Amino acid sequence: MKIDMFLNDNYKLLKLLYENQTIILEKKVIPLTQAEICSALNMGKVKVNGMFVEMQKQGLIIQQTRGKYCLTDSAEDIIKLIEMAK
Repeated sequence: MKIDMFLNDNYKLLKLLYENQTIILEKKVIPLTQAEICSALNMGKVKVNGMFVEMQKQGLIIQQTRGKYCLTDSAEDIIKLIEMAK
C-alpha cells in the first residue's frame, strides 16, 4: 500500500472519518451520512462512493451495517503517521 495515496482527497476523507468516529455498543463507528460526508468535503456522491470502494478494497474501512462504516487499525495508523510527520 502506498502512503502517497493519502496525501490528497483520500486522506481528507480518511481524516474526516477518523475525526468523527464515535463509540456505540463498545464499537467504533462513523455516524455520518453520505450526504454529510459529501458536504463536509465539498465532493460529489460519485467521487466519495469511488473512494469508499477503493478504501474497502485496500482494507482501510469496513462496512458495519448499511450506511455505517468503521476504520481499520491500518487506517488509523496511516492517519497517526501522517499527523506526526506534519
